[in-house]
Amino acid sequence: MDLTLSIAEYGHHPAARRVSTLAASSSGFPRYADVVRRAQSCAFDCVFFTSAASAEGAPAALAPDTTPLLGSLIAQVPRIGLGAAVALAHTEPFHTARAFSVLDGLSAGRAALLCDLRWREGGDAAFAHAPPLSRDAHYARAGEYLEVLAKLWDSWEDGAVLADKEAGLFADSARIHPIHHAGAYFGVRGPLTAVRPVQGHPVMAFDDASAPGLALAARFGDVFLADCASPEALASLRGDLRALARRQGRPDGAPRVLATLSVVLADSDEAAAQRMAHLDALAPPTAPAMPGYRFAGSAARLRELMDSWYAAGICDGFHIAPAVLPDDLERFASEVAPCLAGRPPADAAQPAATLRDRLALARPSNRFSEVSVHG
Repeated sequence: MDLTLSIAEYGHHPAARRVSTLAASSSGFPRYADVVRRAQSCAFDCVFFTSAASAEGAPAALAPDTTPLLGSLIAQVPRIGLGAAVALAHTEPFHTARAFSVLDGLSAGRAALLCDLRWREGGDAAFAHAPPLSRDAHYARAGEYLEVLAKLWDSWEDGAVLADKEAGLFADSARIHPIHHAGAYFGVRGPLTAVRPVQGHPVMAFDDASAPGLALAARFGDVFLADCASPEALASLRGDLRALARRQGRPDGAPRVLATLSVVLADSDEAAAQRMAHLDALAPPTAPAMPGYRFAGSAARLRELMDSWYAAGICDGFHIAPAVLPDDLERFASEVAPCLAGRPPADAAQPAATLRDRLALARPSNRFSEVSVHG
């Protein structure tokens, strides 16, 4: 059972800011190090920094840029995977490839990229350099973006760095390749100005369940974070995505599908329902809903739900979205995670591993190495 955590501001309930005890920095955003340490202590595989369903009027624009946030946490949490969402519509693949190659190297192979594919009609006024695209063009650009990422990460073969001081050689130039990409949206000569990631490619996560979003996840994704309101919808999405992936030549079991659960926990189901009602009353009527399957109840009932969904093959694991940080994470960590079937016990002495190792994901082969061997 794979287990990941979604961290978004003070929690995923739009009223979380009003009740959270999470300390804030002088810059106004939450201090996340203790939250990630707690997730690591109860053996979460990875944390993903995402956007909260902010209540109307909340200063969501002050939330920190998630990519440098990962860099600030690498040395503080040495075992857990660290993932950040990147909006492909507003960024360039060369910059993203370089940033995540460096993050993967600094973390010894624990970086994950959550590909934000969402399309907004008319574009985004905050990114005036990005001309508005039609929906079809937006997803076509995203597909090319993902192709360029993979090519750039492969542009340095494993073993390209020699660091031979006596010979005065830093790298073997025969193992470093321009990619010469010329497409409809990007022209990139390459190679990348960073060595290949430790994992080959960082773990690639997706969460866009539109038809073109699922098609890209089936082609490129390692993990899909499913935002489904019922187990029936989840099972259907998993089957559709796996069928698409097989048609792309992906191996059985790819990509891994994790059910997003927004959780409000308390000592009893009644107390959790009261707590949920209190949170809902604090949020404006127009506030967006929490993602995925909305659960309010006791830790024991949440364990039963997770174990039963996993045993039934509805999903490959869970993406936990706490309603309020640190409250719901703390209760999950102490009362749910240690008792889940199919999860290893938390072990502080556990040797470090790459995120792909933790998730039993194959390390991607290098297209240029394959050409040099078989071409």
